[in-house]
Amino acid sequence: MKNVWIFNHYAIPPKVGGITRHFDFAKQLAQRGYSVTIFASSFDHKQRVEMLEKGKKFKMEEYNKVRFVWIKTFPYKKNDIKRLLNIFSYAKNLYFIARKFEKPDVILASSFHPFTWIVGYLLSKKFKCRFIAEVRDLWPQSGIDLGALKEGSVIVKLLRKLEKFIYTKADYVVTVLPKADQYIESLGIEKNKIVHIPNGCDIERFDSLRNSISEEVSNILREHEGYFKACYLGALGQANAMETIIEAAKVVQEKVGDSIHFLIIGDGPEKEKLQNMAKEFELKNVFFYSPIAKLSVPALLEHVDVTLVSMHNLKVYRFGISLNKLFDYLCAAKPIVFAGNVANDIVKESCAGISCSSYDSKAFAEAILRLYAMSKEERERIGQKGREYVQKYHDIKMLATRLEKIL
Repeated sequence: MKNVWIFNHYAIPPKVGGITRHFDFAKQLAQRGYSVTIFASSFDHKQRVEMLEKGKKFKMEEYNKVRFVWIKTFPYKKNDIKRLLNIFSYAKNLYFIARKFEKPDVILASSFHPFTWIVGYLLSKKFKCRFIAEVRDLWPQSGIDLGALKEGSVIVKLLRKLEKFIYTKADYVVTVLPKADQYIESLGIEKNKIVHIPNGCDIERFDSLRNSISEEVSNILREHEGYFKACYLGALGQANAMETIIEAAKVVQEKVGDSIHFLIIGDGPEKEKLQNMAKEFELKNVFFYSPIAKLSVPALLEHVDVTLVSMHNLKVYRFGISLNKLFDYLCAAKPIVFAGNVANDIVKESCAGISCSSYDSKAFAEAILRLYAMSKEERERIGQKGREYVQKYHDIKMLATRLEKIL
């Protein structure tokens, strides 16, 4: 039996809200005879709460034959020095705790931050096993384009040296973004080492949960019964350009009053700012909710009318996107309104909704109103195109097979 370790600071099982990419892959691999362990932080990044009892350094839990090792990390509330300490503590504790476990055959270290790569590489040398580096965000390029890092600074120079070192040492480099290979090749990395494995959807699990309405979903839907529901599910952070959606809600309210309800379901550092914005605009059609569990998502989406995505206009999107929420929307067969300038506009490509440019809140609002004016059957036809697209290109079973080939 091949023993696989996955390092992902923010990995979660589907019983909580967030991204389940690595659990979904691990579950598929476990069904195929692999032993898979995911090492993740015990501090819940979404709700900012600690899962471990006081004094514990780590604990193990198992979900669907996938072992999670929850590692104690430094708590934080905002994106400040305490979050940096959280990142450093994950890397340090991961290095010492993982050494206590049975030798792996392969380590897959997934970035949000590059310290996960460093630990993955060091432990792969110690255990003399294969090392796969997964790139979910192109650091430092993403940080530069978001304005968090400055080109030419000491930290950027160090990060550039680090990423090239990791890409060179890795047996394979897995990219989530479809055109990231262009960026990685420009650093002198061999093309045959680069493998594109985008995000996807566990279609089988999704369909089995469509009619399982949890209490949290039931409470939300009850408040909006009889209204046309436009839904955003996901993070409320700097990278999400949520102002476009709030501004669009203002335009929609001016046109049709509160006939269309905007459900904003998620959490993040921008949430309070967005709530204040909605108050300032005196919006009666925007409603904020806490994140829901991944297992609750299918039933919620089953009962909304359209789904929403907004993005900043960033240079880094020339390498494409692979948003988890998009694949949930596609799987639910719901029309999507998308604002973004990206290399791979999946909504346009799949004919699963209406696209407009980043920040164009007026066009975003008009797209929602167009879908609102359509018959239910017309919207279902649009949604079905998205469903066919996700089945063809983003079924997690197919993506897991692609991962298995390099394991």
